[in-house]
Amino acid sequence: MVVSDDHHSSDTSLFHSLNSKTPFLGLRLYLVIGLCFVCLNLSQVLYQFVYHLQARGQAEKEFKVEVEAIGKVRHKNLVGLVGFCAEGARRLLVYEYIDNGNLEQWLHGDVGPVSPLTWDIRMRIAVGTAKGLAYLHEGLEPKVVHRDVKSSNILLDRKWNAKVSDFGLAKLLGPEKSYVTTRVMGTFGYVSPEYANTGMLNEGSDVYSFGVLLMEIITGSSPVDYSRAPGEMNLVDWFKGMVASRRGEEVVDPLIQVQPSPRALKRVLLVCLRCIDLDANKRPKMGQIVHMLEADEFPFRSEPRTIKETAPLRSEAAVTSKVPVASKDVVGGDAQRSKWR
Repeated sequence: MVVSDDHHSSDTSLFHSLNSKTPFLGLRLYLVIGLCFVCLNLSQVLYQFVYHLQARGQAEKEFKVEVEAIGKVRHKNLVGLVGFCAEGARRLLVYEYIDNGNLEQWLHGDVGPVSPLTWDIRMRIAVGTAKGLAYLHEGLEPKVVHRDVKSSNILLDRKWNAKVSDFGLAKLLGPEKSYVTTRVMGTFGYVSPEYANTGMLNEGSDVYSFGVLLMEIITGSSPVDYSRAPGEMNLVDWFKGMVASRRGEEVVDPLIQVQPSPRALKRVLLVCLRCIDLDANKRPKMGQIVHMLEADEFPFRSEPRTIKETAPLRSEAAVTSKVPVASKDVVGGDAQRSKWR
């Protein structure tokens, strides 16, 4: 029986609207957390993330967005929607169960002196997340802007494969629109500056958030941490300063037992800097980011750089001056798309 804040008698009818043979686990209510278990024959498969929402105001809007955005989506790096129900003022979503927690728990929880997240595992998680977002941005019509990319929304299975979850803040962006104006939502520390300042949202905002997430994966540090020294509270500012002063190797999470090679680290640091470019038009597309993370070369633009650009890094400004403009031609074509599908 579903546990709710003030409803008990009619909840069983909700299950009939779902396939009663579908096993699932877990309810996340807006007001009260409850648990529900349904068994199917001898199957041990469980599903979680069942949203039980009151159909009024923002909750109703978020429910409709989620169903529209992910009801038809099938991708290995996106949490799948198993079923849903809409009955009166009740809304219910049943999500695929992912059995290894979320990335935030593994990065910031008590994991002992050595993190189980090796450098290779962290890169696998980063690539998987990038592929899921690339599918939302480039594989769907209309495209889906997630709007809340963060470590707690990256779920992990037992093989450390990443699945992007929680589409409650997602916005749809049609082909005729380059952006949509909306009330600023998201999580402090991950929200892009232009979206926070203007409310104008497009997929570039997700790219910025992914850049912050990638920094978090590399460093093991939260985007905002008031327990750290004043110059280190904001991860983005601290990270950019460290790279600008040629101390990039010092940003790597000390809980990683085997440190990455200098070449591998440099490549990922450069991807981070491209993602958080203050000029949203210069940020790469998510499909390009997948290629950058999987490729062996550095993510620089192909045309010759000027003498000024090839000068040694002297300051934070020098770092940002080397951020190349994202080419709109790179994403097109089956060869590139196959990278993130």
